[in-house]
Parts: sequence; structure tokens; C-alpha cells
Amino acid sequence: MKVSNRPPTLRMITKLRECLEKGNKEPFLAENMKSSLPGLYKRGLVETRMELVHDKKLLCIYVSDLGKKFLVDESQN
Repeated sequence: MKVSNRPPTLRMITKLRECLEKGNKEPFLAENMKSSLPGLYKRGLVETRMELVHDKKLLCIYVSDLGKKFLVDESQN
């Protein structure tokens, strides 16, 4: 897949932060991301995995290492 070099929008950055904060406690689901998921995925800032949650197989979203680095760099600016 081709990775986008465009910077993420403010909404995408907000969703990325939410995913990182919530992801430590419980899985962050695709429906929590809404329209930000494709853009964040194309930029390589999130990863997806199928996991069992309450006996259902669901697509879970996790912040990638690149996404974590992006958030650290973003908070320093």
C-alpha cells in the first residue's frame, strides 16, 4: 500500500490521541475512529488487528510506532 506523506488533519490528530489513551485500557474499535481511520491508516499512524472482544471478533485499532513518534513530535511543537 502507498503511504501518504500529507500531514494529518486536526480531527485525525485528536482521534489518534484518543486511541492511544484509550488503547491502554481497552480496545479502540473502528467505529470510534469514524472517518479518520482511512487517513490515519494510509499515513501509517495506526495499525489494525482482529481480536476477540466479549466473544466477538472485532477490528481493533492501535497507534503504530510511527504514530507514537508523531504524537511526541507534535506535542513538542
